[in-house]
Amino acid sequence: MEQILSQDEVDALLKGISGGDIEEPEEPIDSEALGYTPYDFSRQERIVQVRMPALEVINDTFLRAIRNSLSTALRRIIDITAVPMELERFGAFVRTLPVPSSLQIFKMDPFRGSALLVLEPKLVFAFVENFLGGSGSRNVRIEGRDFTPIEQRLIRRVVNLLLNDLEKAWYSLHPLKIQYSRSEINPQFAKICQPEDIVLINRYEVDMDRAIGSITTCIPLANLESVKNKLMSTFQREQSEEDMIIQQVLRQNIKNVVVDFKVELGSLSLPAGDVMGLEKGDILQLDRRKDDLLPAYIAGKKKFMGTPGVHRGNLALLIKHQVMDLDKE
Repeated sequence: MEQILSQDEVDALLKGISGGDIEEPEEPIDSEALGYTPYDFSRQERIVQVRMPALEVINDTFLRAIRNSLSTALRRIIDITAVPMELERFGAFVRTLPVPSSLQIFKMDPFRGSALLVLEPKLVFAFVENFLGGSGSRNVRIEGRDFTPIEQRLIRRVVNLLLNDLEKAWYSLHPLKIQYSRSEINPQFAKICQPEDIVLINRYEVDMDRAIGSITTCIPLANLESVKNKLMSTFQREQSEEDMIIQQVLRQNIKNVVVDFKVELGSLSLPAGDVMGLEKGDILQLDRRKDDLLPAYIAGKKKFMGTPGVHRGNLALLIKHQVMDLDKE
């Protein structure tokens, strides 16, 4: 049965709208008539796949390094191939991971945020069996079980090798220090960024006889913002062992260079006539108090601030902090 408003209800409704008590519903905006399309800047619907030549060189170096490291550690020939790099949303990537998975979270100092190293469970069990003297090709029931403490300890050896090789692979582009954070089994607890954030996915397929699995690195694109231009550069020069030796020799020689170290106790401006009249025993009032920090100069440049004192019978300076901005000191 249809409900019809009475005349009193209609009058009350019109009065409420005109008086502002009842808000009029906003009419939907016809974007086509206005000639534009609404766009949400907080969410990029389409991910544009971009080439990063420098990162491709890093991935290739990492591939060759882990092939040698794993073959040496497991004492068997391992074939590893790289899958082309992909850009994907972190939420979509996590949904593809099985449970359990070996999820290793680490930091790439000085980059902000965390990254993820993923080992497929069947590959984990193959590594563990190989370490314990087996062939690594036995079928193991994966679903419904977690990794034992022994399995986690053995796989940590592999993780340390992989992270060490990844740190070396990045050295030629941007030296960094990789710090291991923790390990997770369930993907929902390995939240290194928001689900809508874009991440770099590099997957390496490992083939050891009949055991096949993948090793995946997942790095949020926002973490690499400071070196984005370097990653997109077309030229990447690998440092040879000879270059590294030369750098080490130069660094050591620079450390042995003798420089002047001076501390300024204070200053005072006097007329030339007063200077000519100075005699032994006269006291000059400097512009610093005894508890003020004194500047220390290295090769004529102010580098440190400290307090004067005596150490083992010698005049000394206790350094309090380094001078970062010369204009503020």
